[in-house]
Amino acid sequence: MRTNTNTPTLWNDNTSTSPLKISNWIDEVFEDALNWPRTSSSTFVPELNVYETDKEFEVSAALPGMNKDDIEISFNAGMLTISGERKMEQEENGRRYHRIESRFGKFNRSLPLPSDVIDQEKISAKYENGVLNVTIPKVKEKAAKKIKVT
Repeated sequence: MRTNTNTPTLWNDNTSTSPLKISNWIDEVFEDALNWPRTSSSTFVPELNVYETDKEFEVSAALPGMNKDDIEISFNAGMLTISGERKMEQEENGRRYHRIESRFGKFNRSLPLPSDVIDQEKISAKYENGVLNVTIPKVKEKAAKKIKVT
């Protein structure tokens, strides 16, 4: 049985520059499809969850793989803004990527909150296990008050 050594396979050790080599073809397909490397206008948008209790607002953002130093949080004129950049490791160590589904790039998420009930001096944030939790306390005088029915 005769085998064709130019047939593209994952196990073909053929070192020729044949355009049919499967690994080169896969690289070209993904470079075109993903426009790799990604530009700074990436589509990374972290998922947010917003909760409210009688005493505070709570915001959680999914930021897996990020360093807390790459995250900025501000509150100005009733707007909570979470921004930063999720960076891809540039160290390849001989690896060639065939699929990258994670999103990378700069992001900026803003949420309007009622500034008249926010205690701006007591806003706090904690980053743990890829999740950013921001606690936004309400001013005690403006916090919801439960009224007992008699």
